[in-house]
Amino acid sequence: MSRRRFDWAVLWAAGGFYLLNRLWLRPTLGGPAGWFLACYANDIFAGAAIVAWTDLLLRWGRLTPVRSWRQTLPLLLACGFLWEAAAPLCRLGAVFDPWDFAAYQAGGALWLAGQKRLPL
Repeated sequence: MSRRRFDWAVLWAAGGFYLLNRLWLRPTLGGPAGWFLACYANDIFAGAAIVAWTDLLLRWGRLTPVRSWRQTLPLLLACGFLWEAAAPLCRLGAVFDPWDFAAYQAGGALWLAGQKRLPL
């Protein structure tokens, strides 16, 4: 699988999981699994999707693609800041959750682990 296909697969998987989680998993599961799905599962997939989308855009512009934590960490911290710190100032009902930063980074780590397994 090419890196570009991997990025598209991650984006489709993240979108599919979001719909599955929102429409079926969260409403039917309770307990710790339901809590995790409601609070952090989408954020993990979002972290992976953000890095995949960034990688696709960089490749499209013929720039150096994402390769390490040096690129993913600041990118996901900036995105996390916008969603977790700035959004509650602008959007009614939005709340700050510092654990979401860790969930975004976990998604970025999963993306990095997956793309490093691809042949060069």
